[in-house]
Amino acid sequence: MYGVQTTSEALQKFAANRLKQILQSITKKKFLAVLFGVIMTVAFQSSAATTVLVVEFVNTGLLNLAQALGIVLGSAVGTSISIQLIAFQILDVALGALFIGFILYFAGNKQWKHLGQSLIGFGLIFVGMADMSTASAPLRDIPQVYTFLSQLGSRPLLAIIVGLILTTVIQSSTGVFAIMMSLAGHHLLGLAAIVPLVIGAHIGGTVTTLLTSITAQKMDAKRTAIANTAYKVIAAVLVYPFMTQFSYLIKWTTSDVQRQVANAHLLFAVFMVIIFFPFNNLIAKALNRLIQDRTGQDSELKFRAIDEDSLEVSAVALKQANQEICLLGDFICTKMLQRIPEAYLEDNENLAENVEKAEEHVDWYYRHIMRFLAILSQKGLTDEQAEESMNIQFILKEFEDIGDAVMAMIQLFKKLHLEKLNGQKESWEHLDELYQQVFEHLVIVVKALKHWDSEAAGEVIRDHPETVRLQRTLQFNYLAQNPQNEADNEIRNKEIFRYAVLDLISLLYLVDEHTVNIAQVIMGIV
Repeated sequence: MYGVQTTSEALQKFAANRLKQILQSITKKKFLAVLFGVIMTVAFQSSAATTVLVVEFVNTGLLNLAQALGIVLGSAVGTSISIQLIAFQILDVALGALFIGFILYFAGNKQWKHLGQSLIGFGLIFVGMADMSTASAPLRDIPQVYTFLSQLGSRPLLAIIVGLILTTVIQSSTGVFAIMMSLAGHHLLGLAAIVPLVIGAHIGGTVTTLLTSITAQKMDAKRTAIANTAYKVIAAVLVYPFMTQFSYLIKWTTSDVQRQVANAHLLFAVFMVIIFFPFNNLIAKALNRLIQDRTGQDSELKFRAIDEDSLEVSAVALKQANQEICLLGDFICTKMLQRIPEAYLEDNENLAENVEKAEEHVDWYYRHIMRFLAILSQKGLTDEQAEESMNIQFILKEFEDIGDAVMAMIQLFKKLHLEKLNGQKESWEHLDELYQQVFEHLVIVVKALKHWDSEAAGEVIRDHPETVRLQRTLQFNYLAQNPQNEADNEIRNKEIFRYAVLDLISLLYLVDEHTVNIAQVIMGIV
């Protein structure tokens, strides 16, 4: 189990940059997505990781749902290939892989280190198989174990349930099949028991994904997970009456009992592809009707780009986190900063409440995106991915600070309106140029963030000195004002208003400072 996990994590690190490139360029050759899905299942030892990628492809428009369902079917074949490899008795080769893996891990550069780690995991799978085989030999002498396992052959429904539960609990179909091969190698499992156990394991491998899809934000995640489970349940129902004939077919392919376990998995996977693949377009339409997209707005705050399942694949998780902060930047622009002129010029309680509510939303996204990235950091990121995660966290903090600055402006405006002070319209004629620069800079940076456009970010940085000059000029002009020859009450009101405007100038400048900080991250300066 540790070998499977280590191999999966290491290969994800090794392929991280290539994976990101494929995610960005796969629109040019869509047929590569199907091949990529199969390769991912073989390499990462995780059909859950493949499902995450499939959902990502669908939600970014790279694949339609019917194509995605084809990859789901292909992932079952990909898992079969992994199990076929495990069926080989190559302990000596595995020990050699361990030796080479240690050399690469301790002596290689970053990329070779990840490849070395994957070789170590690969070797451990077979060393674990050898140890498990030796350890399971005495089970033949325990009557209760032998009796239970022998009953599975005569009670196929029980065997399907056992295979389903075992795979659901262990959460690794590869590990379950390794156990089955060890038992079969000592003749504790016969072919009559192997076939229903394999079918149950097929279904059990989809249970975790199905359960997690219940809370998924993306409807295609639900559709894909339901289809993945439905394929295997329906295939099991179709095969069940012909279990004996299916066993004869597997026996015809090989006399090696351990190989029969692998072949049972492969033939069942191929059977599913043959049965369902021609009807994927119809199945996709049926799923779209059965599970419709959400209509209306949910009152509860939810991620718009991030899917918790994407934590299975770090490259996808980081891509979604970047999309989420881009959406957050758009939200701050349109729901908060864009409303500053109206909030300043008009005494509108509803407008102020809407901006305050928007700031609460910003705080919610800040906390939950940070939590998501904290969980991701525990997955073992490459140095490049760790740096990307830190950049996203830095930008997220800057957006949160911008939200706080806008909120401070709203509180300032509420105070001015409460004091019923006049002069907002005249003063805004002076402040509008500074506001327009600050707002335009934030809009440019949010657009630059979507594609990490360093040229657009550089434009904001180059314009910042002009914003500084304008801010200082405005501050100097308002500080130079000195009301005289007026009643004390008028002088007091003008002084309150003057310092409120100075605070507003400082807050607008603060927003631009945070915007420039984001631009510097995009350019790679920070």
